[in-house]
Amino acid sequence: MAGTRAPKQWSLSKVETITSFEAWRQNLQYTLSLDQNFAAFLVDGFTWLKKTNANPLRGIVDDGEAVAEANRRTAAQKCTHLDLMLGQIANYCPIISRNTIIKNSTSINSIWQSIRLHYGFQSTGGHFLDFNSIFLEPDERPEDLFQRLASFIEDNMLRAGGNIHHHGEVPEADEELSPSLENLIVLTWLRLINRDLPNLVKQRYGTELRSKTLASLKPEISQALDSLLDEIHSATDAKVLRASIKDKHFDRSAKKTGSIRTGRQIKCCDLCKQAGRPSQHFFKLL
Repeated sequence: MAGTRAPKQWSLSKVETITSFEAWRQNLQYTLSLDQNFAAFLVDGFTWLKKTNANPLRGIVDDGEAVAEANRRTAAQKCTHLDLMLGQIANYCPIISRNTIIKNSTSINSIWQSIRLHYGFQSTGGHFLDFNSIFLEPDERPEDLFQRLASFIEDNMLRAGGNIHHHGEVPEADEELSPSLENLIVLTWLRLINRDLPNLVKQRYGTELRSKTLASLKPEISQALDSLLDEIHSATDAKVLRASIKDKHFDRSAKKTGSIRTGRQIKCCDLCKQAGRPSQHFFKLL
């Protein structure tokens, strides 16, 4: 069906982002899964050995009687299909050597990890601190900023059997995006757009936030973002205007009371000065 057809696969370039790499990977993995000869190799947990003269079949065995006879394949047939699949991946990944994929890989995840390592996307505990370096770039759309934040968090979530320990333990299951983490992403997004935006959202959507999470209101906030920013800018302009008027009024008052010095010193009555009254005469207390 045309509705399930994936976009035409493209090759990786020398420069990729986490988001563009994930789009490439997901599209390629979906395309490969449509071929029943490749599908089994894409299942999480399926592994094979490196291809060497000592292991030409890469640890793959013949199908047993549990597999229908019409669908049974020998180890040699499976290896042929595996080599074809790995060759397809290598064709769309010219930035690393073909042997890394075709001969040295041991699972589909090992291939993705090799590519991520090449681009510097490898997840580490220290990599998470780069979240603090994300800002709204000039001419960047707010929605693009949100996607960068979400992609960064998703890329740094812990994986089962990974190399990152949490409180001394390796997670037994892939970490999932929790509602609280979604809320934090939206809050960070608002703050990076404008530091006054979180407080305004709290005021504007106070009623809805009594029974809904911040993340669940994100679509509504996105639609109203322009008007929210206009409100913030109007309030800021008003503050600047009031401050300017106040300063001018102070200057005029100060000149009248003689408290501002001009080219010559203005003398005034000490008694009037203490009482806070303007004076046009001079009297000096001894």
